[in-house]
Amino acid sequence: MSKKFTSTIAGASILITIVGLFGKGLGLFREVIFANSFGISVNYNLYLVGAVLPLTINTIILYIGQNYFIPNYNRIKTESENNAGNFVGSTFWIFTSGGIILSLLLLLFSGPFVSLYLKESSSAALSSTTEIFRIFLITIPINAAYSILAAYLQSEFEFKYPAYSQLFLNVSIILLVIFFSGSIGVLTIPLGYVLGTFFQLGYLIIKIHGKISLNITNLFNIEKFSGFAAATFLITVLIESISQLFLLADRYFYSYVDKGGIASLNYAMNLFMLPVSIISVALATAIFPSLSQSFNNKNLSDLKSKLNSFFSINTFLFIPISFILILYGDIIIKILFQRGQFDTNATLMTFNVLRFYVLSLVFYSSYAVINKLLYSVNLIKSLLIITVAGCILKILLNFSLVGIYKQDGLALSTTLSYLFFFLCGGFLIYNKLKIGMNFFLKELLFNLLNGLISYLIVTILSSILLDKSMVINDLMKLTAFLAIYLFNSKIIKQNAISMFSNVYQGFRNREAV
Repeated sequence: MSKKFTSTIAGASILITIVGLFGKGLGLFREVIFANSFGISVNYNLYLVGAVLPLTINTIILYIGQNYFIPNYNRIKTESENNAGNFVGSTFWIFTSGGIILSLLLLLFSGPFVSLYLKESSSAALSSTTEIFRIFLITIPINAAYSILAAYLQSEFEFKYPAYSQLFLNVSIILLVIFFSGSIGVLTIPLGYVLGTFFQLGYLIIKIHGKISLNITNLFNIEKFSGFAAATFLITVLIESISQLFLLADRYFYSYVDKGGIASLNYAMNLFMLPVSIISVALATAIFPSLSQSFNNKNLSDLKSKLNSFFSINTFLFIPISFILILYGDIIIKILFQRGQFDTNATLMTFNVLRFYVLSLVFYSSYAVINKLLYSVNLIKSLLIITVAGCILKILLNFSLVGIYKQDGLALSTTLSYLFFFLCGGFLIYNKLKIGMNFFLKELLFNLLNGLISYLIVTILSSILLDKSMVINDLMKLTAFLAIYLFNSKIIKQNAISMFSNVYQGFRNREAV
């Protein structure tokens, strides 16, 4: 694949999706190993509590690195190439030093934080969870440095190196769990995570060598980029920090849910996020720099065209995925996880949670690009208001629903909050940019109707031809559903089919699509 093709939105999306498929395949294999080794055991639930804050912080930092760095880097680069290079170096060291300070502060208060989540637990549980928490703190400054290098390479349309680097993390965790879980248990996960983040950072440092100076003296150039960039940074930090409070909010209800409830939420969320992280995040990552350029060039028609193209592809892909997870999710969970410590009760609990999550799948995956668009057009103050309101809604719903529905209530509150984000983001785009959501609604209804028709056909045929009691027949129905859905879309020449055809031709010719 030539560099020219991978520097386009289509080429970058294909590359990130392919690498993402492999990476998420490793991630799914990792979850299978976790299920086999730890199931929904008490130790695994304690690991999830100990890991949640450091991992949430790492996610926040990655999003800040991308959402803050890319628009500001492009703006500075149009003024001065030299200043852009200095901006990379100074931001790298600001993030790294900030990560070190944050890790030390969290280390100081690690005991009280863990105690907040494990109010009535034994001293052994508190000790083991605190140890996990402290190991994960090592990764925060490493991840902070990595996030800036990844954002820089994406700004330069070098998407492949950040995509490849993500593979190191899962490989490290998988190897340590396979070889050492028998001796040190769940500690293999945080130790593997530390090792993987070191490899990620080292790989990107090698790839940017000779392009950008990472001399620590760049730290003192930060005054050149004060003003708008500093204000943007602070708002971005608030947005990404608040938006990641969902996991923290759910872990707080550890003692309110059924035994294994937190683990079932985790397994279900990983399945829910799998297609989002492979498809929507790939598209959003590839399109983000281009959206920023279109807005800076005041080309709103081009911006609208790119947004509608995303909606067409996204709804086309996520409607059948939603049908599959709601109708056949238990079979998927059984095949992937049900072995070792993961029993039939764990499968049922995880499936019930998953169905609540999936109700928001199309909307949440679509919000991935709406969020990037709001950053691109400098509507971050409005985005902050939406984020704060959505987080408050999530917390209120948690308290309202967990007493009745336990872990299912926590999943439902997440779904309603995701829907809120999508509706508010869509309204903001219409109000500020006069870009309506009619195209999205049209594509949603069209693909939803196609999905319903496909499901009815499969149901009628299976009632005549198949024995309902066999698992293999459920897999055959799943496959038939996808085949009929794709056949219908091709027959009526759905928009997304034409787009995929154009991308394929561009790939063959190594030209921009």
